[in-house]
Amino acid sequence: METVTQLIADDLARLESTIQKLITTKIGFIKEIVNHIIRSGGKRVRPILIMLTARLCGYKGEKHIPYAAIIEFIHTATLLHDDVVDNAQTRRGSSTANTLWGNEPSVLVGDFLFSKSFELMAHNGNEEIMRIMSEATTSLAEGEILELLKTCDIDTTEEEYFEIIKNKTASLFSAACEVGAILGRVNQTKRAALRDFGYNLGMAFQLTDDVLDYTSYDAVLGKRVGTDLKEGKVTLPLIHALVSSAEKEKDYINTVINNTKVTARDFVRVGKIIKKYGGVEYTTNATRQFIEKAKLNLQAFKPSAYKESLATLADYILGRET
Repeated sequence: METVTQLIADDLARLESTIQKLITTKIGFIKEIVNHIIRSGGKRVRPILIMLTARLCGYKGEKHIPYAAIIEFIHTATLLHDDVVDNAQTRRGSSTANTLWGNEPSVLVGDFLFSKSFELMAHNGNEEIMRIMSEATTSLAEGEILELLKTCDIDTTEEEYFEIIKNKTASLFSAACEVGAILGRVNQTKRAALRDFGYNLGMAFQLTDDVLDYTSYDAVLGKRVGTDLKEGKVTLPLIHALVSSAEKEKDYINTVINNTKVTARDFVRVGKIIKKYGGVEYTTNATRQFIEKAKLNLQAFKPSAYKESLATLADYILGRET
């Protein structure tokens, strides 16, 4: 990841200053909450995708910087809303905004960031980018609602799970890469290749997240491990285990996931069931397949430092621990 950020170090520095310039509001309280979450150690993966894909496509201008800031605003808004819905206490090792300031301010500041994002896109005047980002934001909201509807449902299928993560995560990754292609004015073949690259990368990113929630440690992950189980989220490691598990095991998992309080003992026992039926390995293999597809998407482009960095980013997502 370090080699990727070194290549675009100047762009990343401009991104941070641009974020501060674009959060224009007379209400200091809004900036306080936004800065808390934006400065809490995020990896800027989505902005980095806009920067790398734009440069890969030969873009020489500077508009990729405000668009990178905009996509970070949209992502930050979803985090604020997600933490309220999930009643999350920590994110990236820090207290969540809803823990520090309450649910109402967190939701409203998230709304502000969504509104600000579309105001900034309207100001930049690229209707095609606005359409892509609008569609991605709609898909993102649909994914979150689908996930909410499937909460605590042990009958959730793989197909339903993949539909959820396609919408809630991969849609924004895909949009980020397509924005870079639009800025670079490449042909439709290359634009589609980057759109698919972002989709495959986003799917892999979420799959890795879902594995880490069962295999990482609190201090490493930056949030409480086991939160998916506690919040009733039925993710692929659990879905795969449920397909093969005995009725007693299914009944136990169903009891745990519907319980208002999941104990450490519950988490360990569910983890053993997932391990017994290879849920983590199955999900890791699915992640690897999406990464390989993403790398194949890059074959539409000639060798360059930016192409190499995108492939490196894909490998980082496969092997990441946070």
